[in-house]
This record gives sequence, structure tokens and C-alpha cells, in this order.
Amino acid sequence: MPLATEADDSCHAEIFKSWRSFSENFTDATRMHVVTYCDSPEFVLKLFDELDDLEVLEVVVGDVDDYRERLIDKPKTADRLERLRCEGRLVIYLCETKEVHSKLYLIEYEAKPDTTVSAADESVSLADYGDSSSNDKPADSEVRVRIIVGSPNLSKNAWSNQTNMGVVYDTAKGSTLHTEFMGLYEEHRAYNNKGPFLEDLTERIELSGDDREKVINLYTEGKVGTTDELGEIHGKLADHIDSEVETVNLVLDDGSEAELPEDGSAVDADADSDSEEESDSPISDAPKAQINLSLRGYDATTVDTVSKMKDFDATVSNDTLNLTPSAFHRYTKEVFSVPTMKLNDAEDRLKFHHDGQVYSMTSPPPADTTLINDALADMEAYFETVDNHGNSNNPTAVKAHMMEALLWFFWAPFANRQARFYRSHDVDLDKALPYLYVYGESNGGKGTFTEFALGMISAGRVESAVDADEIGKRNVRNMRSAHTTFPVVVDDITKQKVHSLDTLRNFWKGWTDESPYPMFAFISNDKRPNQWFRNRAKILHFDVNFQTSRRGEAQVNELISKHNPLFSWFGCEYLAHDLRLAEDDDTLAEVRETMLALYDRAERNPPEYFPHEPAERIHDTGRSRWHDLLERDDVELSEEKDTLVISFDESMSYEIHTYKRDPPMTVRVEKRGLDLVIKTPDEFYEWLGEDTATVARPGFLSRLRSRFSG
Repeated sequence: MPLATEADDSCHAEIFKSWRSFSENFTDATRMHVVTYCDSPEFVLKLFDELDDLEVLEVVVGDVDDYRERLIDKPKTADRLERLRCEGRLVIYLCETKEVHSKLYLIEYEAKPDTTVSAADESVSLADYGDSSSNDKPADSEVRVRIIVGSPNLSKNAWSNQTNMGVVYDTAKGSTLHTEFMGLYEEHRAYNNKGPFLEDLTERIELSGDDREKVINLYTEGKVGTTDELGEIHGKLADHIDSEVETVNLVLDDGSEAELPEDGSAVDADADSDSEEESDSPISDAPKAQINLSLRGYDATTVDTVSKMKDFDATVSNDTLNLTPSAFHRYTKEVFSVPTMKLNDAEDRLKFHHDGQVYSMTSPPPADTTLINDALADMEAYFETVDNHGNSNNPTAVKAHMMEALLWFFWAPFANRQARFYRSHDVDLDKALPYLYVYGESNGGKGTFTEFALGMISAGRVESAVDADEIGKRNVRNMRSAHTTFPVVVDDITKQKVHSLDTLRNFWKGWTDESPYPMFAFISNDKRPNQWFRNRAKILHFDVNFQTSRRGEAQVNELISKHNPLFSWFGCEYLAHDLRLAEDDDTLAEVRETMLALYDRAERNPPEYFPHEPAERIHDTGRSRWHDLLERDDVELSEEKDTLVISFDESMSYEIHTYKRDPPMTVRVEKRGLDLVIKTPDEFYEWLGEDTATVARPGFLSRLRSRFSG
């Protein structure tokens, strides 16, 4: 292959040290022909979003064993890809007959009619080739082409710790050089034998009598294989990293495993924390340890799935997986959206993997009680922002619900310990280990609370939740293989989306003590979901609206960013508590006791809003709503056999569903037209409270209750 065939051609070698330096070659591109080992459907769409002049993209993908699976539970992504395909703007070819590791880029830029380019200038700006002001199609000789042959993939995944090299040619479209490379591109394309990707989806849409959305939803539902072996491999990798990477104590954050000094002094673990945002620079403090794991004996499907780690600088050779701790972290972050966290029962220590490091998350409380007092005060300062910057009819209830939510976050990493205890007593795990559902109006502080809670349980290493668009039934299933106890927190989710995640109904079915499962938390603007989820969730209401205030925002951000070692001390104390079967359904009973024990150590009184029992039970906004309802003149109450009937006015027809969802699951409520039938009046009265028997129509409810009880 000649390096230059015409006077106007040029050639140079280039080292691409970051994704940014490589992707600059795409600026002002109008057409691209690419051969790459790996990419992702989302990244292809991102190119069309970011490159305004891109008219056509044609990609040959060399690693395609699961390309169709990359669209499972992603109907919106499939819809956009298919539309671009039909418009003739996107063509994806999969190499079914051979695994292709080649990387080749042919990038075209349409030049302005008056643009001249010096062949001797190898630093020519690609921007000079674009934005043609002429409506006429330029001749081939006016279309400049940049050809890159080298190691970079069309994927951003591994660039945070990767350098690539390529040979760069600049030539004109139709030149001998361009023609030769187009021939090589077409030779790679010949490894495809099933036609362009998504051609079958287009055919289904055209032939089906169903609407487009239904066809695409069906197309993106896929078979989910076994996850047992995958979870086992993830667990072994986590164990290897635990044993081969020095553990950092996050209270000390000094790179050692030393115990806390007698005075309990600690340093700011947040000072050198890496941002969760992707960076072009490699992780400077990532350990260089190489982890090797044999894949012999595992199912071929499992090995193929594990081979995806090659996108993150891992290698698979002779049935052996080789990777660094930082590569495993990037893989888990990309695939599962949460880091690895696991409880070492032998050591009674919770370990957390992040940025290729291993951190200890449990440390004994310091002897200096002032430090514990300060940590508790900092925690309470966050809740006090409700008083300082929020508007609420009941700030005490809001703070209690916030504290309850934080107690859930403190408990979630230890949920598998409780699962083991419950399993030994034949307790239904799916109903005994509650998910968390936090709802409230916009500007209700849900997002900042999520950031605060995640920061508390990760020492500031994790700040952001998972976007609701990134979660689906398949993602929920796959989390069983993540081998992590770090909670999956899904932000800005609708209750309809929660209903669709019916995998959560029996998420713990098949759980064994060999592989931990994570808990799920959902943050929403919608009111509580329907029955099956309510029976499996702790539902909390942030009934507050925060004023827009730069001062308030600065105060909250300062509280969030301040390192607080309280969770580490809590974890050590909690593991020392024996679990027991409570008389009620309060799963967090031992969590409350542990937190109160820290208050005792600090010789500090807990705040008056501290929930000594579930906050949703003490401060039930639904119960308050029913109190108000019973005072209305347009609502009628009557007996019908052994039931209580509440009859609504027609003007309240849309509100009936809200009132139906308010009582706990022990109160059986049935909607019948404009009536709500209370099938268990005694439980209903108990929920309303003794003081509500005569709340409305003096003596009516008390007389009605006496008739039922007599």
C-alpha cells in the first residue's frame, strides 16, 4: 500500500492520548465508513446528536455476539436507530462469519468551493473542509477524506486509561489511495451475510398490523440466560481484588489498614476523591495489580459475556481472563451502574471497590465522643435545611421521613445479612426486605437528598443515581449477577415504570448466601405505586418545597461535600447487634437501635423528629388526608353487612384512587363505582387512630365502631 499516490496526498503517524484528541477527527464530517471491533448503539446515536454535518454513517462491527441484546429493554434506542436506517443515514453491518479486530476510518469532509488546502501542511484544520455554502454537490476532487488505520475503537469506554496510535492519511475522494482503502473496507463488509442490522425490524414494522411502538417493544424483549455463573465470576474477581489490593481505611484515608487512633482523629476522605464524571486522563492512583482468573469449565455463553471486559482493557487468552482492578471498576460501572460493595463476614467488615481501590467502610467509633457528636450534628444540619429553606405544613414529619430514608440507606449495604437471618426462619424475603420509594413534588429536595445519602455510604465516592431511562426488567435481573450490596438508586422514575419492573416481585427468589443482591431505591415525582409494589416497599413522602436560594444551595452543597464518617462507625456497631424477629414488620428496628446507641455514645439527645418506629407509620400523610375527608359534608358513610362504605360525590371521582391507596395493605379497600368499600373496618379504625373516632359528625364513627365490635 503506497503512503502517498498523488501530489495532494499526505501521511503522518499520530498518538491519540485521549478520546477527545481522537474524536476531533470527526468534526465537520459529512460521511463516515468505519470498521471497529466494538461500539454501542447509544454511542452511534450520540455521534448523530453531536455532529451537525454528519449525513451518513456506515459501520462494520467486528464483535457482534450480543449486538441485538444491547437493545434489550431499550425500545427508544431501537426506534431511533431504525428511523436513521430507513432514512439512509445509518447502516450497521455485523460480521457473523468472523471476529474482526481491524480498525479503519474513512472520513469525508465536503470542502467549500473556494477552499484550498496545502498538501504539505500536515496540521491542516478539518474545520476548513466543512460548512459548504453551495447547494451544489461538490465534485469528488473537492471532497477531502481523512483515513485512519490503527488501534482506536469507535467507543469511549476504555479511553480513561488508554492510549492509541494510528496512521493518518489525507487525500481526495476518488483518489487511488481512497479507492484502495475503500476496497479494504468492502472486504471487511463481506463478512456480513445477514444484511444490514435492523433490516428485520423494519420488515416487522411494515408487515405487522400492530402499531410501531408495540412492534419495537416486542423486538427489544429478549431471552435472559442464567446469571449464576456470571455472578460467580464477578464474586471471584472481587475476592481476588480484595486479597491482592491493599485496603484503605476510609475514615483515615491514608492508604493503610491502621485502626483509628485513641483520640479518634480522622482526615478528610473527600480531599482527593475522583469525580464520577468521565475524564480523558487515566486514574493516577489506580493499583497496577493484574488479576488472573481461569474461565475453564464455564458455559460458552458466560465466557462470551465476560469477554465484554475486553472493552475495558481486559484480555482473554487461553481460557484466562486478565485485568486490572481499575478495569473491573469501569466494567461494573458501565454494565451495572453501581460499584462493588461486599460484606466480609469473617472480618465483620464492609468493603467498597472504587477507582480500582479497595476501601474499608467499617471502623470502631472513636473514644473521643466529641467527634461522634460533631458527625451527628452535621447529619442533623442537613435535615434542618427543611426549617431554614423549605415550605411545609409539617416540617417535623418531613424531617422524620428524611431520617427514615437515610436509615434505609445505612441498612441497604447489610441487607444480605438480614436475608440470611430471615431465610433461616423461613421468612419471605421479597416481602421482608423493603425497597425504598421516595416521592414528592418538584423542588422537594429528593435529588439533593439522594446525593447526600449516596455520599454518606460511599465517603463521597458516589454522588449520582441511575437515570430511570437506563433501567428495565433485564437490568433488574442482571443485578443479581453484579455481586454487590451497594444500593441501586433510580432517579426521576414514574410509577408506571415501577409497575413495569415486575421482576422486583420475586427478585430474591433463588437467592443464596453465595452471591449478594443489591437493594433498590426509587425517587419519583409520582405518588405511591399500585398494590404489589406497595406490599414490598417503604414509601416515604418528602412533603416540602424548597425555595430557590443561592444561599440555601450553597449551604446544602457544603453539607453534602463535607466528609462524615458516621456510616463507618454505624456499620461497625450494627454488625455487633444481634438480629431478631420483631413483633411487627419494622425491618429497620436494629438500625434505629444502632443509631440511638451512637447518640448515647456522643451523650447527645436524638432530635424530636427521630423515628423510633417507621416514620411512614408515625407521620402518615394518607391518614391526615382521610381525617380531612371525614369532615366533608359531601362524603357519606354507611354500613353494609360487615363492611364500611364511603360514598363520594361525583365531583371527586378522580380523587377516589388516591384515597384507595392511602390505607396500609392490612386495610382491604375495594373501589365500587363512586364508593370505597372497607372490608376490614377494625384495621381501618386502628389505622385512623383512637383520636379520630369522633373527628367528624360527633359520635358517628364511635357508634359505628361499637356496632362492629359488639
